[in-house]
Amino acid sequence: FIGSPFTLAAYAVEGKANKNCLETKKMMHNNPEILHAFLAHISDNIADYACHQIECGAQVLQIFESWAHHLGPDDFCIFAKPYADQVIAKIKAKHPDVPLIYFANGGSSYLERQKDMKADMICVDWKVDMAVARQTLGADVRVSGNVDPLVLLGPENKIREAVRDCVSKAGRGHILNLGHGVIQETPEEAVGIFVDEAKKFHYSDIASAASDKVLTGV
Repeated sequence: FIGSPFTLAAYAVEGKANKNCLETKKMMHNNPEILHAFLAHISDNIADYACHQIECGAQVLQIFESWAHHLGPDDFCIFAKPYADQVIAKIKAKHPDVPLIYFANGGSSYLERQKDMKADMICVDWKVDMAVARQTLGADVRVSGNVDPLVLLGPENKIREAVRDCVSKAGRGHILNLGHGVIQETPEEAVGIFVDEAKKFHYSDIASAASDKVLTGV
């Protein structure tokens, strides 16, 4: 995986995690030309590092926009999206067959702004219903996600239910995943249950369930 340009720039400007992304956003509004220059500069370096990972054996890469939740839709399109696409384009120019996934954490409120990105797949965070995400992105956009990571702290039946619900709503062209990272307190057994249910559940189960609803009138 690699960090996306805006996220890495924000870390560099802030020097630490900051709940308001204060210094970066001050730069965005008062000296945008400086931030644009920085983003353009690190985009090339990020792409080079991604290519290095591929040349060392990486078969797929996810691009993390971990600080997307600090951006509204318009600022996302100005300061994050174009530079992420710049990275993706440079990687694809050298390694066209390597799948690239883009994940904007907290960006589910503007998924419609992501549907035309250059990535092969859009990863969706857990703060949007997968059915809404699928409808927003369209049937042709491949998606990943988006089970709430804290579901893995719950009982087995809830974990299995969350897996089935997510897969059913996403349909084909979907990689099951959490809607963010596995938190430190998560039991390994819970991850095992998540994976086990993913292996057991098939698209034929979805069709069967839909057929049963038609027959029963539910």
